[in-house]
Amino acid sequence: MMLTLNPATVITQIRPTVESLRDGDYRYRDSFAIDQPFREIQFRKQDRYITGSDSDKRTGKSYCFRGIPQQNNIINITIAIEISPKTAQQTEWKLAPGNPINFDRLYPLQAGPGLELYKCLTAFLPELKE
Repeated sequence: MMLTLNPATVITQIRPTVESLRDGDYRYRDSFAIDQPFREIQFRKQDRYITGSDSDKRTGKSYCFRGIPQQNNIINITIAIEISPKTAQQTEWKLAPGNPINFDRLYPLQAGPGLELYKCLTAFLPELKE
């Protein structure tokens, strides 16, 4: 009896680009390690825009952004920087141009309702009513 071995079939999982994602809420991180500081991006894709938060637990920096997906990048970014709130209910935002965000080294995670995402969606509310 002769045993023949066929080469193993490798199935490559093709990850969708940010541009090809359906409308909805998403979350990406640069690390799967929970016990290590990480960078996390939460965003909502709606129509041709992406609005979200980019927070880096290593540096403590966090900002809101809005841009347009192009392949695996977000381009034409506007960032919103939180200014001290006038009242507890109303936060003021300063808008400025931002740098593109690349998702090549970020991993998708299950999205959940996030306070950061909600806050960033409200930062761009006047723009979203265009």
